[in-house]
Amino acid sequence: MVRIAVCDDSGFMRSEIKKRILEYSVKKDLDYSLDEYEVGERLVCSREKYDLIFMDYEFENKGTNGLNIAKKIREYDKNSTIVFASSYPSIVFDTFEVGTFRFLIKPIDNEKFNEVMDAFMKTLEEDSVLKIRMDGENYFFKESIISYVEGMGKNCILHFCDGREDMECHMTLGAIEGRLSPEKFYRCYKSFLINLAQVDSYSHDEVTMSTGDKLLISRLKYKEFNNIYTDYLVKAGV
Repeated sequence: MVRIAVCDDSGFMRSEIKKRILEYSVKKDLDYSLDEYEVGERLVCSREKYDLIFMDYEFENKGTNGLNIAKKIREYDKNSTIVFASSYPSIVFDTFEVGTFRFLIKPIDNEKFNEVMDAFMKTLEEDSVLKIRMDGENYFFKESIISYVEGMGKNCILHFCDGREDMECHMTLGAIEGRLSPEKFYRCYKSFLINLAQVDSYSHDEVTMSTGDKLLISRLKYKEFNNIYTDYLVKAGV
């Protein structure tokens, strides 16, 4: 499921964007959830992590502008895709500093809107995304936000590095391992599959992740892990 937020002080514009997302989802069979916010401060206070955010630029007398809101979002969420929608095309270059994905001019052209959605969906396909279907819905997780996966019998728990809550899914650790990039993830213990990019330090007994979690490492795997992690750092240019 793709998590979407629409942040705009205009109720009419929020409805328009919601309508276009619904129409797109019907055509493309997109599973999504959507939250709407009238002011940017409420979005920031929610601390929710969204895959896609449609952000207004000018909130008039209802709070600070969208650029400042986007800066605050980037303090706790580096991965969300932000699309600005504004009647002020002159500010398009200012939005680049917060990693804006696209910029839509109001009133929003339907074809342009669909092009943005297509481009966003393409990033999900190309950006090493783990797709899980659970309870009849599809969930998408960028590999970069997964800290490690913990096996628990026939289920497993996804642990994230961006502050979002852990997620239990009805798949074995081996099944999840088969879906993740083998050059980025390593099974350091029978019940732990770690993201090499999120390793902070390690010893012969345990691996400390960037989140502070300490995970067991099999003594029989220590030498192999040390070699694989060293090769990873070299290839990553760290």
